[in-house]
Amino acid sequence: MPAFLRSAWFWGLALFLLALGIRLVGIGWGLPYDIRNQSLHPDEPVIWSVSQRIEPSKARFDPGFYNYGTLYLTMVRVATDMVNAYGGGPRASSAKAQWDAIGRYHLAGRILSAAAGAGIAWVVFAILWRRTHWLGAAAGGLAAALAPGLVVHSRFQTVDIVAAFLLSVSLLYALKLIPSDTETEATTPTLKWAMLAGLFAGLSAGTKYTGFLALFTLGVACLALPAALRWRALGAGVGVAVAAFLITTPGLFLNTAKFLEDTTYEMRHTATGHGIVFMGTPSGFIYHIANLSAGMGPLLLMVGGAGLIAGVIRKKLWIIALVAFAVPYYLLIGQAEVKFFRYAIPLIPVLALGAGWLIGQCHRQPDLKWKLGVAAGIFALGGAASRSITSTFWMLDPDPRDQAARDLKQLAGPDTTVAVVKDPWFWTVSLFPDTALPRSVRFEERNRFRAEATSPKVLQYVPENPEERVEWDVRILDAKPDYVVATSFEWDDEQRLAKIADLPPAIRAGVERKAAFEARLRAEYDGFRLYGEDGPVIHDLMYIRPRVWIWKRKTDSATPSSGSSITSDPNEEPAPTR
Repeated sequence: MPAFLRSAWFWGLALFLLALGIRLVGIGWGLPYDIRNQSLHPDEPVIWSVSQRIEPSKARFDPGFYNYGTLYLTMVRVATDMVNAYGGGPRASSAKAQWDAIGRYHLAGRILSAAAGAGIAWVVFAILWRRTHWLGAAAGGLAAALAPGLVVHSRFQTVDIVAAFLLSVSLLYALKLIPSDTETEATTPTLKWAMLAGLFAGLSAGTKYTGFLALFTLGVACLALPAALRWRALGAGVGVAVAAFLITTPGLFLNTAKFLEDTTYEMRHTATGHGIVFMGTPSGFIYHIANLSAGMGPLLLMVGGAGLIAGVIRKKLWIIALVAFAVPYYLLIGQAEVKFFRYAIPLIPVLALGAGWLIGQCHRQPDLKWKLGVAAGIFALGGAASRSITSTFWMLDPDPRDQAARDLKQLAGPDTTVAVVKDPWFWTVSLFPDTALPRSVRFEERNRFRAEATSPKVLQYVPENPEERVEWDVRILDAKPDYVVATSFEWDDEQRLAKIADLPPAIRAGVERKAAFEARLRAEYDGFRLYGEDGPVIHDLMYIRPRVWIWKRKTDSATPSSGSSITSDPNEEPAPTR
């Protein structure tokens, strides 16, 4: 066999390219196009906007935004400048041209995430290459390459995948301090690996603050060193981590007040909840198991967890070092009231390492019964691949919000009216170009765009004092809209909370409004169409395929409709569409 075919670099690069190719397919999901100006990901416009406050060429690194570290924001700003340099900026002075250019900037930021997501697979493979059979290394790398949650989030312009990649590189270098089963001492040079582990932990923290937890792995890894070197290596690693964080997030010094304000807000936010999105759901310790199951596939999660447990039982120091990061991290996110899937992303590379090691060890056993473990691992990888293929097709298909909007626009007459149940945002059917404007834009401006929409006209009940508006205001039905639209982002939370007796009064009032709205909706409207019925239910995996309902006013209603050109059987079930 040629030497290059025995090289970890060759197979690692091949795995990286495979993972990158997977992530580039469907990477254009939700970007602005003809009927919509904004991205359908709610965080992308915000992240891009604050990134533009950074000007590396002028040594300005204060974005005035510190919910996250500054490194990824700086990367997005540099990517934006590169897009402009190669002619991807606005090609006209119109607002539409500006939004289209922002879409190209989002795409550049997404490519950064895609490369980082593919890099995670390479790192997992590289760690396992020293620790187990090549089959296990390949299996672990493929687990990271194919994990559906990682694949989906690697197509977003957000901080999470880049932070997880940098964290995984920190783990790679920390684990170099621990000899493999065939080595008598750690790979040299020792101090260099400790400093590199600290560097990437600091860079990860400079992207998302939880990256500092990678230092727990470094701490355990240093136990494998001679006593005379142990504390020096750990001190060097921690020192480099702090320095890397301060360099990449200099706002701690440049804008201390804002840094403290935003980091305090982020801690308070995770401790108190995200509105009603996670209210009434199980503890984060349980909820994140469901997140990981959706993000990896249930069987691959079990194989990965079994591998980590087996490694700890067998006293494999490198696995114990991984668990030294994973357990504190899981405890941190488990006690939080905000339970997005993306918070669990850093655990997936660790579980992929557990899965790969277990598969590799099973393959090494001469007893045939151990081959069943290999078969189970391969079957688990097949399940993950199947889920990733499904989610990729979803991201290639028209989004349900866009498809519903197109259908309504094709069928609507000039006087057709469609009612929305909440303030238009990313969750709303794309009925007018600026439906998904960020909440940071004043309501008066967002409402003006809504009121100017035609074919169809978009109705929302806004009282004389807009500050008194509420969601699920049944008075909008007094206007006899021809259609009512809602998505699972708008519908699911109140539906879940309706089963809970002990709710705060303000939340209970919203749930009761929704129940009253639904009762009248069912009395006066028929289900017309349902889109995205097979999509995910995890909140930030549902971004790519929410369920969308359209209800049509009954033609035999006691209060006649304002006249729509659409006709259908008033007794038919909603017709699912892609």
